[in-house]
Amino acid sequence: MKRRSFIGAVLTALALASPAVAGTDWPKGPVRLVVPSKAGGGTDVMGRIFADYLQRAIGRPVAVINQPGGGGTVGYEMVRTAVPDGQTLLFMHTSLMIHAHTGRYPHPVSDFTPIAMAQIYPSQVYAVGADAPWNTLSDFVEDARANPGKLTVGVSLGGTTHFMAGMIEQSAGVKLKMVEASAEVDKVAAIQGGHIDMGNLGARSAQQFVSQGKMKVISLIDPVPNPDFPEFIPALQQGLDMSWQTPLILFGPAGMDPAVVEAINAATRGMVEDPAILESLEKMGNSYAYKSVEETQALVAEEDARIKSLATTLDITAN
Repeated sequence: MKRRSFIGAVLTALALASPAVAGTDWPKGPVRLVVPSKAGGGTDVMGRIFADYLQRAIGRPVAVINQPGGGGTVGYEMVRTAVPDGQTLLFMHTSLMIHAHTGRYPHPVSDFTPIAMAQIYPSQVYAVGADAPWNTLSDFVEDARANPGKLTVGVSLGGTTHFMAGMIEQSAGVKLKMVEASAEVDKVAAIQGGHIDMGNLGARSAQQFVSQGKMKVISLIDPVPNPDFPEFIPALQQGLDMSWQTPLILFGPAGMDPAVVEAINAATRGMVEDPAILESLEKMGNSYAYKSVEETQALVAEEDARIKSLATTLDITAN
């Protein structure tokens, strides 16, 4: 009797693990999760956290496919041209839209199906040298207004951080000098060496540098205060219409069956109650908030419109 009870429990668990929703047969087998970055990078690590959860949630293998070629565009194409059955998915942030609007990738986000929120990148801050004359982003902006084009900001030219700095220009009506500094380690060295005036980096890393007296944080880039970093004040609270969060979105090819899209989205809902996932996200300073298909697609449309506007402001549009 105990053996039968055990077998019954296992069969019940397997049935519950099945993601099939009425009217769908998703997944038909192993799922490929395309991550357009190198193995070991931040996006890859976050993709693997998500893949681990999804695999347990659906009871099928989820293979992470790293495809960094072409700055990520090769990975985009793997998904855009895939059969729209939900077996090949893209784990990516707003760089997909940035690459489309700057001409680095010749296809708009409308060539994909936004499915679900996967995660949100860790909080970012703007930091300056420890002996810099600015204590707030407002101070920095006032100086930039008085000295157009002279204050330098470390960015990845044509990338997300370029757009973040562009938002300061757009909202405050100032002109900044953008300097190439892609990796966080490059920005930190340039800030501490006095080679750039300001740069962005992860809030957790910045907290350590501040405690060591090696830099100052003048703004949190999140739209609202973060209880993990209460000492860092959002730009919005400093009177500047500037904030940036980087949502990691699960995309599929265009033309997917809406029922399959809903099934995949439903499989992500449990992340908010998964202790292992929450622990992993906490270690990385990440967060997750479930969004429905409609909410996810509205978020992507909003981000796409904002990025299009910023590309025009920065004069780096595809056309």
